[in-house]
Amino acid sequence: MQRESGYTEGRADFKAGKLIRIRAKFKDDKIEEIRITGDFYIYPEDTIEFVEEKLKGARIEDVEKIINEILKDTEYIGIDAKSLSMAVREAWMNRN
Repeated sequence: MQRESGYTEGRADFKAGKLIRIRAKFKDDKIEEIRITGDFYIYPEDTIEFVEEKLKGARIEDVEKIINEILKDTEYIGIDAKSLSMAVREAWMNRN
């Protein structure tokens, strides 16, 4: 269901190695806002904020490419590029 403004909200609690929680706002197939949280570890610590920033305005079909590019030089436990991409896509599929 789409709201009058044309925006939809999506959520996902995705269990990979650890929990990845996505809260996002979408306009058609583009991400307008996104918040990524969970009980995973990633270094450098500001990587998730960088991912969030790069995903704003991105089309759903480009999410995996963007995340792969950013995470290729990071250290992580309980998360990887594929599971993070899947969590974002699940939030998009669960939008209301």
